[in-house]
Amino acid sequence: MSKPHNFRTFRAKRTCRAIILILALGLLFTITYALPGFAATRPEDLLNKPAPSFTVTDLNGTRIVLNEWNEVVLIDFWATWCGPCREITPVLISLNKTYSDQGLTVIGIAVNDTKKKVAEYVKSNGIPYHVIATTSKEDTPLTKIIQDYGVRAIPTLVLIDNEGIVRHVTVGMGPNKSKFEKELSQLITDLLKR
Repeated sequence: MSKPHNFRTFRAKRTCRAIILILALGLLFTITYALPGFAATRPEDLLNKPAPSFTVTDLNGTRIVLNEWNEVVLIDFWATWCGPCREITPVLISLNKTYSDQGLTVIGIAVNDTKKKVAEYVKSNGIPYHVIATTSKEDTPLTKIIQDYGVRAIPTLVLIDNEGIVRHVTVGMGPNKSKFEKELSQLITDLLKR
């Protein structure tokens, strides 16, 4: 009689392990491939879709609620320790200088960096646009913003039209800085004319 009891116990344990494994795989799948509308798995997944909204406060204390802005917005995900990000900084400063009066808002979101280093970098490079390095209790956590935008590498640039739709995504700058700036400038000009 002990054999059927042991067999049933073995079978019950095996079934329980299988259920736990299926649940764990489902959770892993959900984390890795976020449900549409909640987060992008890659920044390119956002093209021609509404930009995920967020609320942040920049280094100067200015509160930014993305979905309340009726401007063209260029978001730069970057870090002070990232060489290619440093190369893009002058391009962003130039674009901000050229187009901010016409309706462009540039937002730099520092990824995996300290507020002190970001503030020093902003000051030493004369960055005039909004830079976010940390978030407060009322703000959207930076990790959520990074996840929502599917950022996997930096620099990642996301260009959003004045209706809140993502119109262009760039990861990196490529070898030709002037070509990169010219193409991005043309995209911004086209969006500002709408």
